[in-house]
This record gives sequence, C-alpha cells and structure tokens, in this order.
Amino acid sequence: MVLPTSHRHSQLGKLPLQRGLLRITGDTLEGPRESDLFDVVSGPGGDVSVVLLDVSTRHGDPTAVGHALLAKAARGIAERTPLHAVMLDLVRALFEFPGTELRVSIFRCSVADARVEVATAGMPPFACARTDGHVSTHGITAPPLTSTSLVPPPVEVVPLEWGTTWLGVSDGFTAGSDHPEAVRRLALELELPTRGIFLSGESPDALYDLISGRVPESARFSRDDATLVLVGADPHARFDSDILPR
Repeated sequence: MVLPTSHRHSQLGKLPLQRGLLRITGDTLEGPRESDLFDVVSGPGGDVSVVLLDVSTRHGDPTAVGHALLAKAARGIAERTPLHAVMLDLVRALFEFPGTELRVSIFRCSVADARVEVATAGMPPFACARTDGHVSTHGITAPPLTSTSLVPPPVEVVPLEWGTTWLGVSDGFTAGSDHPEAVRRLALELELPTRGIFLSGESPDALYDLISGRVPESARFSRDDATLVLVGADPHARFDSDILPR
C-alpha cells in the first residue's frame, strides 16, 4: 500500500526545494521501462533526506511494487529510523514481491548535527563537490537488496560542510556501474565545485537539457531510467522559518 504523501512529508512536488540552508532538485530521464523512483523527505530542524530506488521485478505490476517500496523507505526516514533499519525493513517488504531486486541510495542530512549519512545497495556512491575543486565519493559498496539479504549495507557518516554540493545518481548515468570514478567524473562535467549551489536551485525542467547530454551512449538505449538529484549546502541562503519573512 502506498502511503499518503502528507503522511510521509514528501517534498517531491515542490522541487526545487529550499529547506533552511539546503537546496534540493532532481529529475528522472525515463527509459523504455520505468525502474527509478525517488523522493525528498523533509524533517524537523531543516533536515532533508533523499531516497532513490531502482527496481527490477517479475511482479505483474512493477509500478505498484516500486511505489510501495518507496513509500516504505520514505516513511522510515520521516520517522527518523536508523538507515540500516530502513534497509532491513525494505528487505522484509521484498518477501511480498518474489523475484524482486532492489537497488537503493539513501542520503540523510542533519543540519542541527552538521552531518550527512549515506547508505547504498547496488547503486553508485554519492559525490560531494567542494568549492576548492575536490570531489569525494561516499557510500560503501554493497550488493542490491533481495528477500534473502541478511546484512544491511554499511552507513557512512561524514561532516556537513557549507558550500558543498552533493550528487546522487542511479546507474542509468553510469552505464550500470557503481564505480566511484564514474560519479566523480560526472560531478566534474557538471562543474559542481563552482556551479553546484546554483544548479541545486534549478527546476527539474531547467536541468533536463544539461543532464540528458551526460547519459552514456551505452545506457541511452538500455531498459533503465536515469535519475539525478542535487543537494546544495548554501551558507548564504536565508533560513526558511515561520518567523522571518522570506
């Protein structure tokens, strides 16, 4: 069952989103078969989380499977469930959908704690672009989730640095690879160290032409979607509250 959007605090329909000092945007370039789903979930204190799924299933209604799993993950994130437990909840949910393999990326940014948590399963890592030109990747390699997965993917915790831009992609942008270098190269092609904060405030429509040219030829005619999400930590943004005027 897909949870009501209001219950899980989805912000997907509001992109680009400014949540406190964070700016978030993203888009999915659809392939012949819908496989990617993502959501942006806001929490207390300016927290923002992104969950990105790539679903492969033999179920008769793949769209319903994807939305049910996305709702499951988004609800856990909204309830501040530890990321390893969110992953285990997804494994349990896969018992309802035999023959399903799930690739997952979860990014949770806590402004109050000035930290970022990342967990990935079968997905490319996240990239973090700094203003000095350095691009690091985060997310320890782990296999996709199935109903027989026994151990949740590791969770990496890193400090939140102001002025950085985080990039999350599905493997449609990396021709099926989860190798860090492919994501690092994409971050540099998009000029994220210098333009990341600006791009994280762009609408999905404005991103389309920019990101569509970055899908590898080998992936263009595959059966996968390609999803890209940007989260910018803008130190100059005005904090969005009910007290201060916007």
